[in-house]
Amino acid sequence: MCPMEASHVTLHVVTAENAHLLDRVAPGVFDHEVRPELLSEFLANPMNHIVVAVSGGTVVGMATGISYVHPDKPLQLFVNEVGVADAYRRQGIGRGLVDLLLARGERIGCTEAWVATEVSNAAARALYTSTGGVEDEERAVVYTYELSPEG
Repeated sequence: MCPMEASHVTLHVVTAENAHLLDRVAPGVFDHEVRPELLSEFLANPMNHIVVAVSGGTVVGMATGISYVHPDKPLQLFVNEVGVADAYRRQGIGRGLVDLLLARGERIGCTEAWVATEVSNAAARALYTSTGGVEDEERAVVYTYELSPEG
C-alpha cells in the first residue's frame, strides 16, 4: 500500500487475502461488474496482477497486467487495462496505478513491460508517456476473434 497525492486515496496490490477490496467498486472503473468467481480465478494465477486505488472503502481505479515468458525472451509484463472512475480522473491515480504495476513487474523479474491503446485515446497516451513509456514508431493493427467455447 502506498499513499497517493490526495491523502484520501491509497493504492494496493490485490491478493487473495485482500480481494474483499473489490466488494465496492465505483462505476466506470471496470467494463463490467466484478464477479467473485472470476476474481478468484484471476488471483489464483500468479501470472495475473491487479492493483487498485481505494477512496472511502470504494475502489476508484484499477490496473491489470499479465506476466509471461516466451521461449526466446525473459519474463515480460503486458499492461492489460487501466480504469479510473470519472470523478477521480486527472488526479494522478492512473499514473500511480501504472507505476505500482510496473514496480511489481520489476520485483518479479520482468525485463520489459508494454501496453497498447487506440491512436485516438489521447488520455491513455498521455498517461503512458507520463509514466515513462516510449511510443513505438511502428503502428500496430489489432485483430479480434470471437470464440465459442465448447460446452
